[in-house]
Amino acid sequence: MGYRNTARSSTARKAITRNSFAPQSALIAAALLLTSISSCAPPPQSGPTSSDSADAWSSYTTVDGSLRFDHPSDWEVVELPSRANDPLGGVSLQVVDGGRVLAQLDTGIITDLSCTAPAEPASYEEYESVPMPGLESKQGTDQRFVYRSLAPAGPWGAQATYAVVSGEPQAVQCGLFDFFTLTESSGGRFAGEYGNAAGTADGPEAVEDYLDGAEQYRETQEYQDLKEMLTSLRNAR
Repeated sequence: MGYRNTARSSTARKAITRNSFAPQSALIAAALLLTSISSCAPPPQSGPTSSDSADAWSSYTTVDGSLRFDHPSDWEVVELPSRANDPLGGVSLQVVDGGRVLAQLDTGIITDLSCTAPAEPASYEEYESVPMPGLESKQGTDQRFVYRSLAPAGPWGAQATYAVVSGEPQAVQCGLFDFFTLTESSGGRFAGEYGNAAGTADGPEAVEDYLDGAEQYRETQEYQDLKEMLTSLRNAR
């Protein structure tokens, strides 16, 4: 079981029509995952934010022994009650820095995505995409790290997320579907969101400011550390 991603990437925001994303099989609504980490919101930064000892990293293995990733030693991994709906189970955790949730990992997630055509086209941009050959899916999909934005994004004026996803760029009529496949029956999400509550952006100027900030965020040390952490996600067994 897998899912298709059919959107095209671009270095400039392009209007995307939202009528080409196929519904997924045997899964719950993607919005469950997207809204679950709306607090994963590093505030906009104009410069490096990580510790000066950024070369000091730790390795974390999930409690079920299935996955491993690396993270700056001064970031805390907080285990949560599992949100898995796969009978085989899964894990949930957050990566936190000084009380801010930078990213959340959930596995054992079975999800289905079915959307209706939006009232207006969306502008989608991929800022960066990095292949992740160390994370193998039993569904045969290729995994990658991606940082991208969408405006408008459902009830939000704009949204930018960094995430581990499966396959090629996708259609975006259902928002940013930050999901990767893992086992034969389920997958998960390892992702976070740029900025404070994107839904508060009101009007074209606020949206443009948010998107400009999202693009500039790539130049910060915090983003570089987040990218290194997410791309280090790998199978532990």
